[in-house]
Amino acid sequence: MQNRLQERKYFLVDNGSLDPEAVKNLRLIADQLQKETNFNIRPMGLMHSHKIPPSSLDGIAGESIDAFLRSEEAEEFTTILILPFFFGPSRAFTAWLPERLKQWAEKGNKARSYRILDCLHQKGDDRIARVLAEHSMQAINETEMQEPYLALVDHGTPVREVNFVREEIGTQLQAIMSNKIKGFSTCCMERRPEKKYDFNEPLLATLLDECSKKGMEDILVAQLFLSPGRHAGKNGDLARICSIFEQQNSKVRVIRTELLGKHPLIREILLDRLHADFEGAGKLELSDKGDDGTCTDVELLKSPKGFQLPLSEV
Repeated sequence: MQNRLQERKYFLVDNGSLDPEAVKNLRLIADQLQKETNFNIRPMGLMHSHKIPPSSLDGIAGESIDAFLRSEEAEEFTTILILPFFFGPSRAFTAWLPERLKQWAEKGNKARSYRILDCLHQKGDDRIARVLAEHSMQAINETEMQEPYLALVDHGTPVREVNFVREEIGTQLQAIMSNKIKGFSTCCMERRPEKKYDFNEPLLATLLDECSKKGMEDILVAQLFLSPGRHAGKNGDLARICSIFEQQNSKVRVIRTELLGKHPLIREILLDRLHADFEGAGKLELSDKGDDGTCTDVELLKSPKGFQLPLSEV
């Protein structure tokens, strides 16, 4: 049984970053998951992470799925199991990654398959909102805020399904925090300018200005981000937006909550995904090849828990 567990290899995959701290964060989480499951958990970014100098990563080179799938090592694999470190179904996991995995699966001489497990948030699950509420209360207590205005910020997205994730988590968070805050809104860090992406509104910068005009003195920004990087890092985009606002509004205090990736409940969600997959709950199989190595069939096996992709996107 132990050997069987150790043979189970998963790629824990985030968006990828050029920030060493983001890679170190993902490695820490992968190491924790590996110790708790005895599965082989290999951390990778989708892109970019392999470009970081090893000297910035304790001498161990960063890895990305993009580079891995083009490597000789990938040719030795017959199955690739992806554990997403993403809140919701971004295009990276519904289009970009399936297409590249399909290419990998079809070019091998042996039958190859892959599975992409569920992202972190599933409808009705309030665990991410509970983490945000815990971090929010911690910030309120540490800074002695009195009923701040609470803003839940994400990156912004061109995909409505990803925005639905933010909105559901926001509804859950508002309910948990209702008697501790003066007001609440979801918002985004940035968005595409076209009108069809208005569902992202408001921008964080705009919301901060509106709160100031309404006389809010304390604003708590709950960050719907997993790891540090150019957006949510110490000197990232969110820090810059808040800093510029505070310089222009000296009577308003803006506090940002901690990032979510290292929280035990996030790890619990990831463990749920791994256990469900190990028990055979999620199956997305590709490239059933004939004796000559050509692809003869592509099949999607319906599952109540596995990440579902329409065949048109696979």
